[in-house]
Amino acid sequence: MLVGEGPGRQEDEQGRPFVGAAGDVLDGLLAHADLPRDKIYITNVVKSHPTDRKRGPNRSPRRDETEACAHWLAEQLTIVQPRLVITLGAHALAAFDRKAKLSAVHGRPIRREGMTIFPLYHPAMAFRGLRETLERDARKIRTLLKAAGPRP
Repeated sequence: MLVGEGPGRQEDEQGRPFVGAAGDVLDGLLAHADLPRDKIYITNVVKSHPTDRKRGPNRSPRRDETEACAHWLAEQLTIVQPRLVITLGAHALAAFDRKAKLSAVHGRPIRREGMTIFPLYHPAMAFRGLRETLERDARKIRTLLKAAGPRP
């Protein structure tokens, strides 16, 4: 399962997660992990484009917005029962561990409440000089899935 921060304007308009440039980077990261995108459940911490006005610019979700959507994420986790939860970005990580700093834990699995959480930087960070870090971390996904064993 991949958990992002929230849909951007393009994602909201198209009704699909991770489209555009960040989606292209995500596809490349999944290729490094040898995972087809159609085999992964993708969701977000917040379920609609966070904005203060219609069609406004992308912004990070506020804490009250993430808390308002938390029950939906919890329900998705219950239904999907993922072997591995890959968080994309600091806000997605905070949905599972508010104290963890992404810069300190990215690329390292974290055990929480019977789940393995694997924090990654958001794919958009590839455009800010972190492409190699993202690719190196993504290569670990296949090994983590093998260690998690088959689905129940």
